[in-house]
Amino acid sequence: MDAFGPEQAATYDERFSKLSAINSLLHLVIQSQFAHLPDNAHILIAGAGTGADVRHLAPLFPSWHFTLADPADAMLEIAWQHANQEGFADRCTFHAGYVSSLPETQFDAATSLLVSHFLNEEEDRTAYYRSIAERLQPSAPLFEAALCGNRYDTIFETEMEVWLGLMNLAGMTDEGGQNYRQSFGTLFATHDPSEVEKMIGAAKFGRPVQCFQAGLIRGWITHRL
Repeated sequence: MDAFGPEQAATYDERFSKLSAINSLLHLVIQSQFAHLPDNAHILIAGAGTGADVRHLAPLFPSWHFTLADPADAMLEIAWQHANQEGFADRCTFHAGYVSSLPETQFDAATSLLVSHFLNEEEDRTAYYRSIAERLQPSAPLFEAALCGNRYDTIFETEMEVWLGLMNLAGMTDEGGQNYRQSFGTLFATHDPSEVEKMIGAAKFGRPVQCFQAGLIRGWITHRL
């Protein structure tokens, strides 16, 4: 997890601050889809990063508990600092590791934001989704969002240009944009939306419904079978 070490973690929130509107909309969709959960709901945050999901949800649902799982210690440390400063650390469990290393607690819901696209192999990505499903109660919702695109589709180049235009707002250089293009199929998975939906469905979830798109980020809501 060198890409998310102490130096990267310290600047992560600031680095993408100009794209905060995208995160805000993702969180708004999650809020709407999770609003029916019980007052004492326990939410799994898979690949929690610096804890942006929890920072949005914790003030709105003051009796919820959150388990933040992330293998990058430095990112979780930032998440703890935010939680401590903003007064909800006592409702958070911080797990430095993968979801698969968590006990099979029956969570009431889960989020997975911008995580699964780091798993290039279909088998590994399906196993990741399954590790979440195994820790959810039946019918519990999962909101999944990831970079996604079919490089062989005739519209992919336009999608990429739109996305790079957004990344330019976040300070990406032209050279960085070229490197980003090359990252698809190496750093980022190249599964197209239908393949992602198939993998989610193969991991004990119902048919996912795409309910979000911003550039190359797509988001789905689904439920544990």
